[in-house]
Amino acid sequence: MYTLFIDTHLWDIIIILLKDGKVVNKEEVINKKNNSEYIFPSIIKVIDKVKLDEIIVVNGPGSFTGVRLGVTIAKTFAYTLNIPIKVITSLEVMEITYDNPKVAFSDNNGYYLANFTNKDNIEYKYITEDEFDLLKDKDEYITKYEIDIEKVYEFLKDRKAINPHEANPIYVKKIGVEIDKKSN
Repeated sequence: MYTLFIDTHLWDIIIILLKDGKVVNKEEVINKKNNSEYIFPSIIKVIDKVKLDEIIVVNGPGSFTGVRLGVTIAKTFAYTLNIPIKVITSLEVMEITYDNPKVAFSDNNGYYLANFTNKDNIEYKYITEDEFDLLKDKDEYITKYEIDIEKVYEFLKDRKAINPHEANPIYVKKIGVEIDKKSN
């Protein structure tokens, strides 16, 4: 079974092809502008005539444009190829990779964070760098984004696939227009 993993939640593009849960091909485009120019060639290079069986996409939180790009492409592939799609958040990826319930990553302005200690009450937040520095348990948070794709695949193995139309981005950070509306 071939699985395509797509992660574009920040500035990087990470495309991984797995066969039965093992990595067989991978392409990373690191910190480029105009990711939309790089993502399709990266996907084509990675899948190279393979018949896909499912797609996993990171649906945020992260960059508004990055998240939309990855989710839209994953939905399009899943719908047109009539294959299952599964979503996972960037913070879940970190929690699974590090096996640590407190995870956060920076977008150079602030931090997206989650605490998975209580699985029934997980809240994704965005806080400023200053707010993060004031957290009493700051040192308990893993802040380096990495992917152990085989652990992520194993975690998602039993997660139910969703209709591609239901694969939606998760936005946590307010965009400029929302902030401006509040101040008026």
